[in-house]
Amino acid sequence: MKKLILFGVGILLSVCAMAQETVNTEQFQQKIWDFKANPNKVVLKSDVPVILDFYADWCKPCKMLTPELKALIKEYNGQLAVYKINVDVDRELAKLFSIQYLPTLFFISKNGETTYVQGYRTKDELRQIVESFLMK
Repeated sequence: MKKLILFGVGILLSVCAMAQETVNTEQFQQKIWDFKANPNKVVLKSDVPVILDFYADWCKPCKMLTPELKALIKEYNGQLAVYKINVDVDRELAKLFSIQYLPTLFFISKNGETTYVQGYRTKDELRQIVESFLMK
């Protein structure tokens, strides 16, 4: 019985490690960057580099991007975090990042440097950005 429970916990932890977490402004400030306390510089709170996925439920390229990001999360296994931000729900963050096109992905390195891409990207294209920008 103990082995079965431990096995179940292992599966749960693996699933959690592969999930993309949706955040609102308050959660964003707690987990990623408190832009009100540090408005002129990104001070990353995360222990790992972050990808912000700005999306909308009605956006087809956004939906196509989700499995690519999930595959990337699985590949990097805890070395980066992906947070989803629904621009229709959280307009404050969309405005802060000047989102005008969906999907938009922001990449934030551990030292607070940022870069972004707009539109659908394959896992291989995303991996290139992660390797050249986030993991350098």
